[in-house]
Amino acid sequence: MAAMLETLRLRLRRLRSSDEPAMIALDSDPLVMRYVGSPPGLRSADETAARARERIGADHGLAGWWAIEGRHDGTFHGLGLLLPMPDGIDVEVGYRLARASWGRGIATEATSALVGHAFAALGLSRVVAVVYQDNAASRRVLDKLGFVHEGRREYKGALVEHYTLARPRR
Repeated sequence: MAAMLETLRLRLRRLRSSDEPAMIALDSDPLVMRYVGSPPGLRSADETAARARERIGADHGLAGWWAIEGRHDGTFHGLGLLLPMPDGIDVEVGYRLARASWGRGIATEATSALVGHAFAALGLSRVVAVVYQDNAASRRVLDKLGFVHEGRREYKGALVEHYTLARPRR
């Protein structure tokens, strides 16, 4: 299992128990959570803490949840993910960042690293992403990375924009 992915500015690593307070703070911010979940939005404090512990303990093999942190200073920027889609066929790439990390290219850099891992280490032929229609910032990230918009679809009871990215041919 790849324990760490590195980019110029970032380190993506597997979650550990010491991440729990930062994860709870991230998922307790209403602006961060406005486009996260089905339905989107905040959960109760107990549910937020339980979900953080569940993600820390989850084992998805080479996929899963990743802490996104500064490579040189260890600043917690947010969470990344590579998780099986409900269809059991595709793998979803996603992220959420702390507000202090917005608008700095961190989402693009982290998502690019996760996509690279999905293609190289997992051997996937494509990855998918789902985004709420009003989430213009995340849609721009996907556009920058070359994802193809394939229209709206139902996802866990919500209507979302569906994107795919095929592994580049060599």
